[in-house]
Formats: sequence, structure tokens, C-alpha cells
Amino acid sequence: MMLSIRKQVESMRRKWPRFRALVELSWAATWEGQIKPLSQPYNIHVSLCLGCNLDGVRVLPHGPRVMAINPLLRRRASEPADPIPHHYPNRFCPEKPFLCLYDPAEDEWGFSDAIADTIVPWTVDWLACYEGWLATGEWTGGGRHPGIEDTRYAT
Repeated sequence: MMLSIRKQVESMRRKWPRFRALVELSWAATWEGQIKPLSQPYNIHVSLCLGCNLDGVRVLPHGPRVMAINPLLRRRASEPADPIPHHYPNRFCPEKPFLCLYDPAEDEWGFSDAIADTIVPWTVDWLACYEGWLATGEWTGGGRHPGIEDTRYAT
């Protein structure tokens, strides 16, 4: 059963009080908040859209999209050509890629899952792995790196 935006917002308020809902519609929400996985805090933006019809135009649903807004993610200083691992490109704002937190092809997240219980903790883990990658060049987070076939999950 799909969790309503209201339930998602309530869950986020309870479990992540440092996140605030910027947009709270019946069919979509966005949050911003700060988390600190290891060495530094990150301001994070999370969005979710359940889809709707607006004056005959269908807005398609999308699962949670997460990006670091401050500081921006960066490539390793010692290997500038090495792309940031486990991300989806953001065609509207290329310097703020979406984090690859789960494998959509494996149904690891669904609209019945609370963002507060899944996406935010997975973001903390992803950023810890990112900090490790910056230091060592090794991605320890596991998972399948998104490929060209996964672009339908990004915008």
C-alpha cells in the first residue's frame, strides 16, 4: 500500500527533526536537512512524487531523489577524470547528481516504504562510502553502479 505524502512528512518530522518539508502537496514533497556521516556535515535535498493529473496533464510518479546541495560532491583530487561513483546524472543541475541509494531494477525501495526509515539512513551510508572513496579511491558501498540503461530513473 502506497504511503501518503502526509504519512511520509509525519514520519520525517518524527525521525529526522532537522529536516524540514519545503513542499508538501497531496501528491509530492521535498525536504532539506543536514546529516553528518563521518567527517563533515552535508545539506541534503530529498524529493518524492506520487504522481497526479493537473488540468489534464499527467505528472508521472518518481521514487525518492536525493542530492547533496552543500557541499557539492566532487571528484577525487588525485584522479580528476575518475567520476563520482554510484550516482545518476541530473540534467537540470549537473553539479548536483542524484545519489544511487538502491537498485530500482531489484525493487529495493517501494512507495509503501517510509523515506525516514530507508532513504535518509541509506543517504548517511552512501555519504560515508563517498568520504571513504575520496580518501582511498575505493567504493566500499557495494551495489551495482548505474549504467546507461538506468537513465530512466534520473531526470
